[in-house]
Amino acid sequence: RLVWINRENGTKYQKQVLSQQRYDSTTIPFRRGDIVDAKGTRLAVSEKVYNLVIDANVMLSNNETYLEPTLAALESNFEALDMSAVREYVTTHPNSSWYVPLRRMSYEEISGFKEAQLTDKNIKGVWFEEEYKRTYPNGSLAADVIGFTRTDNQGLYGLEEYYNDTLNGTTGREYGYLNDDS
Repeated sequence: RLVWINRENGTKYQKQVLSQQRYDSTTIPFRRGDIVDAKGTRLAVSEKVYNLVIDANVMLSNNETYLEPTLAALESNFEALDMSAVREYVTTHPNSSWYVPLRRMSYEEISGFKEAQLTDKNIKGVWFEEEYKRTYPNGSLAADVIGFTRTDNQGLYGLEEYYNDTLNGTTGREYGYLNDDS
């Protein structure tokens, strides 16, 4: 009977499920190209970093059952986070979906919280935005020639500026259906 229902009415039920979800897109940041010397030594590279984004609207949903477990997990995994400021922001801005208290963290810094999210289903309303940070592995070696970039990956001096169009990529977009908890 289930096979028959799926064959005869499957499209109708699929549309009903998808109508309960939201079609949206997210931006995928580009990775700026590396600058290497003739031997292949990397002189300028882009490293992936993460911004901590707090969604107070999700955290306070479901009769605030997500609030305390989420704040406890944030406190135990991020020492640099001012928890009193986070708690104050979440309670005074209950409809906010975008609050970024920490920026440019490495994967090692966020991995403990990601594991806590997987084990405890009451940790909601926190996600990580990806971006790239330009680093120079050899420090100030040939800094006048290599140049530097702004935080938005625009070259300002030297090779970084001269080859800016070549080194910059194109920001991507990922499309899909999102349900209530994204």
